[in-house]
Amino acid sequence: MTNPAVLITGATGGLGRATAQELARRGYSLVLGGRRREALESECRALESRFGARARPWVAELANLEEVRAAARELDGLPLRGIVANAGVTTTRDVRSADGYELTFAVNVLAHQLLLCLLEGQLVQGARVVIISSGVHEPGNKLARRAGIPVPRWVGAHNLARPDAAAPADRLPPGPQRYSTSKLGNVLQARALQARLRARGRDVDVFAVDPGLMVDTELARELPAPLRLLFRAVGRLATPFVDNMRLSRVSARHVAALIDAPQWSGRGFAYLDGDRVKPPSSDALRDELADALWRDANELVALRDDDCALPRA
Repeated sequence: MTNPAVLITGATGGLGRATAQELARRGYSLVLGGRRREALESECRALESRFGARARPWVAELANLEEVRAAARELDGLPLRGIVANAGVTTTRDVRSADGYELTFAVNVLAHQLLLCLLEGQLVQGARVVIISSGVHEPGNKLARRAGIPVPRWVGAHNLARPDAAAPADRLPPGPQRYSTSKLGNVLQARALQARLRARGRDVDVFAVDPGLMVDTELARELPAPLRLLFRAVGRLATPFVDNMRLSRVSARHVAALIDAPQWSGRGFAYLDGDRVKPPSSDALRDELADALWRDANELVALRDDDCALPRA
């Protein structure tokens, strides 16, 4: 694979899989990221059979930073037309990553921080980076609040990564507030990356996207099986009538357009609700939080700020 490709993390299910299909339909070469080689190889074969697309598997456990580093080395020298930072987790359990970090923040923010830094130099001029955030980070998101997802509370990357070492006032409880806060982190991450790319003269655009509540994904994976089926069935019926609910194939078209459509070229950072540009939360627009996240996240993944690769493309 020598033509510029698009890397998609979390590409074997939900939004990632639907985005891979949409980009394959548009003729892109793809790198499909996930944890299970067999599933990735099956998806690659399906894309080749259905769309004639070139796709290769990229195996990485995002909850293990050493695996992310090793997997990134496998892509060394591959020009990238885009990166879709899609993989994410949400859990009600108090779980740690292989590196000892709180799992939600480790996967949703830190793993992608490391990956974006390691692969930045392989992004060709005119490339696009799409980081999947969520409207749950917006205090005014009525759907999130009705679903019982608390407003995010930014307590700093170190406290989010190591809640056991944080002061009680800076410790988030296990559950959905950790998820909403990680999605705030994704918007801050996207803004910080865009600023650094532009400071280096790179013609690369970075977007953060709220894909909406997608009931046809694994969002409800921790529910008992009967409730999971009910959630999906009722959710599908409700989706056309509820603001900020979409099916994954619809959100995939929005994400693919950010990689593909000419009108986004040179746009610079934007936050989108589906395909509509809107302001993110007021916290997400705070430059000091974006700068602190970038600095602290790089420290947590053992990078210096200037370790992000210099342009090679």
